[in-house]
Amino acid sequence: MRGVRTNTPPDQELGAGENAAGRRPFDGFEQFYREAWPGAFRLASFLTQDPSAAEEIAQDAFARMYTGWGSAANPHAYLRVTLVNRCHNWRRHARAQQARLPLLLTVASAELAFDELADAVAALPFRQRAVLVLRYHLRLSETEIADALGCRPGTVKSLSSRALARLHKEIQP
Repeated sequence: MRGVRTNTPPDQELGAGENAAGRRPFDGFEQFYREAWPGAFRLASFLTQDPSAAEEIAQDAFARMYTGWGSAANPHAYLRVTLVNRCHNWRRHARAQQARLPLLLTVASAELAFDELADAVAALPFRQRAVLVLRYHLRLSETEIADALGCRPGTVKSLSSRALARLHKEIQP
């Protein structure tokens, strides 16, 4: 305020970095990160089938959330949507790289997949795989999955039905 003198510098009146409510803008982010990291990493791992890419994608999602911390009404939902979108972009980029570069693996250098179900899920198109992971791993409702994927709940039902039918066909002897 003009003309009014205080004994404390302006940046210390509220406390360095505090807002009018007396809180720092990033209060709670560290706790959110600690609680949400394992689930975020697991979700990204299931969607990418690549642990190193999943870690990078999850870190990137948290970095994006940090810059806008406090603006999301539901941080967990925002994180899920961010992770799904980043995994989808990663998958699209990986597919484009595979198309451009020849695959040069020998049998000895190829890593073995851990089981038949994981291989079958990994072979599904991204949106079908995402629906299954969000439904059966995170136990989200159709509405929450639709929000995460940016589609209608009816589309979630359709994607789920197609994914389960394809898995049934692949895994049946």
